[in-house]
This record gives sequence, structure tokens and C-alpha cells, in this order.
Amino acid sequence: MLIDPDVLKTLPKRQISNGLAEAVKMALTFDEELFDIFENKDIEENIDEIIIRSLNIKKSVVEQDEKESGLRKTLNFGHTVGHAVESSVGMSELYHGECVALGMLPMCSDVIRPRVIEVLKKCDLYRKLDYDWDKIIEAAFHDKKADGDTVSVTEVNEIGKFIQKNIKCADLIVKAKSTLEDLK
Repeated sequence: MLIDPDVLKTLPKRQISNGLAEAVKMALTFDEELFDIFENKDIEENIDEIIIRSLNIKKSVVEQDEKESGLRKTLNFGHTVGHAVESSVGMSELYHGECVALGMLPMCSDVIRPRVIEVLKKCDLYRKLDYDWDKIIEAAFHDKKADGDTVSVTEVNEIGKFIQKNIKCADLIVKAKSTLEDLK
């Protein structure tokens, strides 16, 4: 595998931010020290370490669970709400990573959410929108992780640690709506 961080210099800033959503996701679910880099250090100066740590986490997860039967589901953190937001606003308004970043917020505990919001702002991934909740609800119920009226989600209550559980789609929508509409 060849990775050349200098190529990032050829991308628009928004595309770099879009990609950073994946690294923030890896930090939140698996690596408190990586989150610390986002929170307390210069991202551009530490981009090599951010990329390496993020890819190593993802590689390890995929190697441990090639069939997405358990651990690999964690890589979907933020995607259920993120995909729903994405389908409601469209790709022209928000990129995939921006939607996933917003989708992570309702899945974080109230204790860590303010820290996550500050990191998303630092990465230029924080967006306040007028959401079409009818479209979001429809998309969430049709998410690939949904099974009837429940959906499998990953929650982060503590930086670097996660839990996987099934929750009612309706409860997820209430949680997402209250979180995303409270963004300042």
C-alpha cells in the first residue's frame, strides 16, 4: 500500500475535511490518543500520524472480522443517522464524511459530545442545517442495518471505547432530532 500525504495538498480544503471524518470516527471508537491529536494538536502538522493510526485501526478491524459479523459493524459508527441526513439533504449540499460526522453526534454520550463538537469544528465538519425529518425517518428505517423496527448502532460513551446495541428506529430518530436540532 502506498500513501502519499503530499497528495492532500492538491485537494480542496473541504475534501480534506470530508476525509478527516473517517479518522475522527476511528479515534472516537478505538483510540483516545488519536482523539487527543485532533483535540489538542495541529491537524495538518500531524496528518501523517493521523493517517497511519486511522488506517491501522481500520485494517485491524477488517482483519478480525472479514464478514461484518461483529466488530466490523463498529466501522458503521455515525452511518445510520449520517446516511439518513445524506439522503435528506443530498450530496450537493453535504459530502458523505460531513453527514457521517453529524451522524456520530447523536451516538455520543452527552458527556463527550461537547468535545466531539469542538473537534468537528476544528476539522470543518460541523454543520447546522434545516433537516427534513420526514426524509430522515424514511431513510433511517430503510438503512441496511435496520431489522424491522430496530437498528444496530454503535455508541461512544467514552473516547476510544464503544458499545454496539440494537435500538428502536423511533428512539434513534428522537435522539438524532434532539441532538441535531440543538446544535449551535
